[in-house]
Amino acid sequence: MKRSWIAAASILMLGFAFGGNGVVDLFHRLEGPSPAHLFGTDELGRDLFHRWWLGGARALTLGLGLTSLHILCGTLAALAVHPSPILRRALLALADALASIPALLLCLFLLAFLRPGYAALILALAVGGWIPYARLSLSHLDTLKLDPSLQQAKLMGASRFHNWTNHLFPRLWPILSAQGAVGIGAVVLAEGGLSFLGLGLPPEQASWGSMLAAGRAFLLVSPWQLIWPSLGLLALLIATEANRHPGEEAATGPK
Repeated sequence: MKRSWIAAASILMLGFAFGGNGVVDLFHRLEGPSPAHLFGTDELGRDLFHRWWLGGARALTLGLGLTSLHILCGTLAALAVHPSPILRRALLALADALASIPALLLCLFLLAFLRPGYAALILALAVGGWIPYARLSLSHLDTLKLDPSLQQAKLMGASRFHNWTNHLFPRLWPILSAQGAVGIGAVVLAEGGLSFLGLGLPPEQASWGSMLAAGRAFLLVSPWQLIWPSLGLLALLIATEANRHPGEEAATGPK
């Protein structure tokens, strides 16, 4: 399953090379699938297949990049505050405060004051994404602090950085990667929702959310504009969930 997911993701990422935002061709607008346009065309005559491919590559890149950032920030924050009960309580209080606000609502609030684009979208999606990884890391660090190998390394004078890179992070990685598989799908879904509302990427830049938003008005005339991005989002969410190892469900806890 993991190899097949990597292969599918690699093909989707080729959208940066072979996809595109589409060329306006009003003489071929709202056409159905054909050899010339595999997924049909939109209201401006742009090829839906190329837009779908590029939109999928962008969504997957955002999902992978932001999830990696979430894991890094959450883990480093947990490692930094774990030795200090005061800092630990402060971090958990901040996490609880951010988690009390629905993620999409927090993104909408931030984007209301920012100019639409990649930078604003990444900032909005990155604000609260580190929370589950920090909590997971803190809970497992409590168990690992009494590990004999870690205690032996401390007695031998190993530095904190050595313990982080050689003892703690390698043992945290299985549970963090399991949570990250779900996190990729959550980021992709959030990006699609924001683009659907017009608060994500600019409308002229292909994304699955903006394709869904544009296709609403042409549902009865050209349902293809809704079908393809919907199937793409659904397939990507299922793939990220299926990519989790069977034993990782217990490690991450119920969703």
